[in-house]
Amino acid sequence: MTDCLVIGGGIIGMMSARTLIMAGVSVTLLDQRECGKESSWAGGGIISPLYPWRYDDLTNELSFASQIIYEDLCLQIFEDTGIDPQYIQSGLLMMDEYDLPLATQWMNKYHVDYQPYADGALFSNIAQVRNPRLLQALKVDILNKGVDIIEYVKVNNLLIKNNKVIGVRTKNKNYLAQDVIVCSGAWSSKWLKLVDEVFPMKGQMIILKSTKNMVKNIVLDQGRYIIPRKDGRILVGSTMENVGFDNHIDIVVQKSLHKFAYQRFSSLFNAKIEHHWSGFRPASLSGKVILGKHEQFEHLFINTGHFCNGLNMAPASSDRIKQLIINA
Repeated sequence: MTDCLVIGGGIIGMMSARTLIMAGVSVTLLDQRECGKESSWAGGGIISPLYPWRYDDLTNELSFASQIIYEDLCLQIFEDTGIDPQYIQSGLLMMDEYDLPLATQWMNKYHVDYQPYADGALFSNIAQVRNPRLLQALKVDILNKGVDIIEYVKVNNLLIKNNKVIGVRTKNKNYLAQDVIVCSGAWSSKWLKLVDEVFPMKGQMIILKSTKNMVKNIVLDQGRYIIPRKDGRILVGSTMENVGFDNHIDIVVQKSLHKFAYQRFSSLFNAKIEHHWSGFRPASLSGKVILGKHEQFEHLFINTGHFCNGLNMAPASSDRIKQLIINA
């Protein structure tokens, strides 16, 4: 029996496991596939909400708190594992919405400033990580710290005794724990009934082969973005498709994403498309992150529904869950 059972091995699950084990809590993590290979892997790695004035206070508070520590976190994980998450403060050039009244009100509230720039506003403090590398490093890190990772195990339901959760049931085995944390992203409502239902919001992305410094800043416009990686590759995304767990990719979307990129950087017109993929963001019906104790069962905690912001909220979101468990 472990102190804490974490269900889901994306950025939220692995970061929660790391935070807890560093606080002296024994942790077992279950994932239905391979850790870090779903939504967290598929995203862009921007450490900020896109158009943050569209989100609630909790999302912004957790994002700001995470931004403060992300660079040091990545440096520590790099030092401990030898895998570089490639944290880069590349800045974000926003080409729309920044001058709307709602945006201005948000910037005044949180004391955020930008530099006027050609065709937009440059938020120079915004950083990114190469999320697949961060996830690889994080998995190694938590294994080294003593987290027991069990992959390719699908949770069917909770084990409940006297209104207290005592573990989970899988096809072949029951896993017992003092506390259970649900971090299973878009799949959370497939096995657990939540008042605020979580569902998948599909996004398609492409990556272009380019040269270093062809694009210097992250570019955001009309809900899509262009992200320059350290090696010169350019990531372009992303669609918003409420189609369930349909992970098919579409050549029309691929062409549309490529066009979005070369319309802003003509040099990308002949850039080779190296990869095209899709992922499932965990959206909630309320549009808000679900973070806290379960409303019905004791010893059950929820850390899901982060939508597009799992990566940029993960450190602070995980710390919030740790505090709830330790102080319970």
